[in-house]
Amino acid sequence: MPASVKDVAALAGVSSSTVSNYLNHPHVLGASSRERVRAAIAELGYVPNESARQLRAGASKALALILLDAWLPYFHELSRGVEDVAREGGWSLFFSNSNRDRAQERRNLDMFEAHRVQGIIIYPLDDVVPRLETLAERGIRSVVVGPIRPSRSVASVLFDDTGGGRLAGEHLVDLGRRRILFLGTPTVSQSNDRLAGLREAVAGTGATVEVQEVAHLMTDDGMEAGERLVALPPDERPDAIFAANDMVALGVLTVLLRHGVRVPEDIAIVGFDDVDQAHQGVVPLTSIRQPGYEIGRAAGAVLLQQLADPTAPPPAMTPFAAELVVRESTAGR
Repeated sequence: MPASVKDVAALAGVSSSTVSNYLNHPHVLGASSRERVRAAIAELGYVPNESARQLRAGASKALALILLDAWLPYFHELSRGVEDVAREGGWSLFFSNSNRDRAQERRNLDMFEAHRVQGIIIYPLDDVVPRLETLAERGIRSVVVGPIRPSRSVASVLFDDTGGGRLAGEHLVDLGRRRILFLGTPTVSQSNDRLAGLREAVAGTGATVEVQEVAHLMTDDGMEAGERLVALPPDERPDAIFAANDMVALGVLTVLLRHGVRVPEDIAIVGFDDVDQAHQGVVPLTSIRQPGYEIGRAAGAVLLQQLADPTAPPPAMTPFAAELVVRESTAGR
């Protein structure tokens, strides 16, 4: 059984409050008491219960990150950026995944409030600002990764999804593509923004945009879309595909190549996020780069800034800009 504060106190010949002072306020103890407690801790292998100590103080030195879909590579990068900032600042970081489920998103917020975290970073499915504003009144500050309505207590870190969609559309139109298929999901606002940018780019060019919904923005969703495409006669297929993320684009690409469809000669493909897998395939994928790690670091820094000065309003943030990374899935070899 792990050693307790009482065990340390008994071995050191001091009171439990003296051990507590050693752990939390060592400067109030004399050198002799500090040495006896230190030696007892070393002999017993005592490890302080940091969570219990923080809860007794009424708060925890902890932050929370709620991801939309933790299995997507983009969110790996985003979480790594948040984690690095938290670690550098001496904070613990808890992770959870809403898995695109509104009820689970609410449960995650309830859980972290109950655990008394001091700050939350969330990539939301719904408009969570009203709930986050209530949490701010209770001392828990928040940062949303994505667009939000104006708030006096909730900050946001933005990426120009519409601009990214516009870049993809302009690139495909410049290549002479005129029948563009968009693969995305209407339940994610960022996907809708990317589609809006695509439509802006093709307006007045003579190109058309067809939309096909996918369920979860995973590779399997892209493969299912690809199977539907190869079942069509070649003259009924699009000559370009813009996918709401790279995983869907890579799934489509896999199926097209398997069935002998030439990429990009027959169908050009653009993804979104520029994850590591985008440049590793037989046909490297053109993609819109979204700097997940940098966005995560920015979200972490904004949250710590708010915790350092709780009276300050959320900072105004310039959206991260989109970047087109051209590879063989549109440019050929």
